[in-house]
Amino acid sequence: MFDLDNWKEIWITITRNKLRSILTAFGVFWGIFMLVILIGIGNAFKGGMMQVVDGFAPNSCFFYTELTSEAYKGYRKGRYWNMNNKDLLLIREKAQSVEHISPMLFLWRSDKNIVRGEKTGTYGIKGVYPENFIIENPRIMYGRVINDVDIKNNRKVCVIGKEIYETLFNVGDDPIGQYIRVRGIYFQVIGVISSTAQISIGGRPETTVHLPFSTMQKTYNKGDVIDFLGCTAKPGYPAKVVEEEVKSIVKNAHDISPDDDKAMGSFNAEQIFQAFQALFFGVDFLVFFVGMGALLSGIIGISNIMLVTVKERTREIGVRRALGAGPVTIVKQVLSESLLLTSIAGLIGFLFGVALLEFVDYMMENGVLEIKLFVPPFISFSTAIKALIVLVISGVLAGLMPAMRALRIKAIDAIRDE
Repeated sequence: MFDLDNWKEIWITITRNKLRSILTAFGVFWGIFMLVILIGIGNAFKGGMMQVVDGFAPNSCFFYTELTSEAYKGYRKGRYWNMNNKDLLLIREKAQSVEHISPMLFLWRSDKNIVRGEKTGTYGIKGVYPENFIIENPRIMYGRVINDVDIKNNRKVCVIGKEIYETLFNVGDDPIGQYIRVRGIYFQVIGVISSTAQISIGGRPETTVHLPFSTMQKTYNKGDVIDFLGCTAKPGYPAKVVEEEVKSIVKNAHDISPDDDKAMGSFNAEQIFQAFQALFFGVDFLVFFVGMGALLSGIIGISNIMLVTVKERTREIGVRRALGAGPVTIVKQVLSESLLLTSIAGLIGFLFGVALLEFVDYMMENGVLEIKLFVPPFISFSTAIKALIVLVISGVLAGLMPAMRALRIKAIDAIRDE
């Protein structure tokens, strides 16, 4: 630690060159300020992008059928086909990489197809297995989601989205146990869900009525057809392996050529998440590059001003060396000045940056400011600590070269300077 007299001397030296010190310190202020702002903006962007896929299983895959593009086993090219209930059994039996599986059925929107009393709405209808709520993982506002007993007993129950609840019910009403009419057939409400995810299959959860898959097949005369199929990979298996396994099993069951790449379409969420991770890496690199560049320019400015200060104080340093001041004392003096100047400017820049982020956060939280694909900007506590550590290291580095130059000053130099 440095004694009080030493700090007083440092402060007097800095104030003696007040204007020059302020202009130089502004570089450090601006560097830290920009670094904090860029980190906050980067976090806001990453948070906004993650909201797009919020709750969506990153290891999920989805499958659908298309016309065949090759003749095979006596079947002509261009054959139309559907997945069916038997495919579920085969996949569970043969696919080593599949953990969860949910078939899906869709009844597309028709005018005022959802009714409760005098209140009506136009929404999507979707039949699912319980595993669907693992794949999409929405938030449960009321009640529960569909379970295995609902599937086994073909129960006429439904889970509705938040927007449907707000249309059919008064705010604060408990919808559990109430009945709504879905395409002319009554279903009992067992749950209400919400989701911020922008990625969805067959419509956003907030605007969709979810029915038990088995009930929907029987109630709406869908036979054993599956419109869409969702799966998740077991731990240790990439989603790409699930795609290959499921396609192979289903194609073989329906006499489709293994080389027919167009007969069965698929996509996996893992690729989307990987693309996001690559994007986030680019954002982090840009933030680091630009922020550290701005901070580096301030550090160079501090180092230059300290070199000038050391040169102007050649006589003083030479006399101190002649009176017995050791190398450590001289280095401590120069580094102390550099560290104090950097710390004050950097801390002010840091506080200004955090204050601006808090202001924008307040504006966005209260609906005054809305920026699509961005959440309110923030900087984590750990990042703040790291930024302050960088600031301290920067102060030391800025004074290192001037300190080395000061060590080379000898008493004879003081006489020549005089």
